[in-house]
Amino acid sequence: MSDKKISFSLYFLEKINPLSHDFKVFYQKCVKHAYYKKGEFLNSSGTICNKLFYIKKGIIRGFHIIEKKEITTWLSSDNELVTSITGFFKNTSAKESMQAIEDTYVEYLEYNDFQKALDKFPEMTKIFTSLLIEYYIHAENRTLISRIPSAKGRFNHFLKAGNAFLLDRAPHKYLASLLSMRPETFSRLLSTYQIDLVSEIQS
Repeated sequence: MSDKKISFSLYFLEKINPLSHDFKVFYQKCVKHAYYKKGEFLNSSGTICNKLFYIKKGIIRGFHIIEKKEITTWLSSDNELVTSITGFFKNTSAKESMQAIEDTYVEYLEYNDFQKALDKFPEMTKIFTSLLIEYYIHAENRTLISRIPSAKGRFNHFLKAGNAFLLDRAPHKYLASLLSMRPETFSRLLSTYQIDLVSEIQS
C-alpha cells in the first residue's frame, strides 16, 4: 500500500473478515474522513444517504419525525458502522435523519465505491452479510425493548445490554425518546439507578 496512514475503519473491517492486499489498496484510495459538530446532520429524511459511516469517536442518533415529534430510534457510538438502511443499501430517499449528538469524527465509504467493492472483492460480500446480521440483531433488541410494558423494565434492559456508558454521554431527552418514556420518568429511573449504584459500591 501507499504511505497514506492506514484508516481506523480498515482495522475494524479486518476484525470482521480477513482482507486481501488488493482490497486494502482499493479501500485506502476510496475512504474519506469527516468531522461533524454536535447537532450537525449527517443526513436528513427525504434525501439519499450515499455514505456508510465508521465512527472513530462520537455519537450519532437516528430519528424520525412522527406527528411533529422527534422519535429517536437508535444511537451508535465509537467503533460502530452506521448508515440509513433504506437510504444507503436501497439507494433511495432515507426514512430517517442522522445527527451527531456530540462532536463526531467519522470515516466513510460512498455508495458507488461500496458497490464496486461488492462486485470486485469476495471479502466485501462477507462483510456486508455480517453488517446485515448485526443490523437485525440490533433491530430485534429494539423491538424487544419496545414491547416491555414498564418503563423500569425498558430502562433496566437497556442497561443490561451494555449501554450504561451512554448515560454519561448522550442527552437524556434522546435516551428517554429511545426508551419510549417521558423525560421526567427517565430522570426518576436514572436517579434511582445512581442511588442504588452508590449503595452497592459502599456496601
